[in-house]
Amino acid sequence: MSEPGARKHRRRRRDEPDNDPRFLVFGLWVVVRMLSPDRTPFAVQCPHGQPIQYGTVISRGDGFDPEAGAFRPLPPIGSVAAFEESPEGIEGHYFFVGDQEYRVVHLDVINIAFPVDEPE
Repeated sequence: MSEPGARKHRRRRRDEPDNDPRFLVFGLWVVVRMLSPDRTPFAVQCPHGQPIQYGTVISRGDGFDPEAGAFRPLPPIGSVAAFEESPEGIEGHYFFVGDQEYRVVHLDVINIAFPVDEPE
């Protein structure tokens, strides 16, 4: 029997890769597993020439925006998100698990996200 208010671990959805570590993020933050541009199903071009980075969304917050006092929609788990990266530095917080790079990025930096069906 669990204690009142205790959180239960959720089951991993089918569209979540099994090899990704589980992360808890909050609010308007999104965790993406970085992809090389040649592994994405689309290409985004910045009119100002900024480099575009791509990542598969593996975790996301609840979407609550405290400044607006409302919930905002977040990209779906498994979608490919594209965001600009400034020449001055890396966008978001980054870390590695093994050889795989992950980023924790704010919703406001994501330009677009496409749901992607995994090939069978």
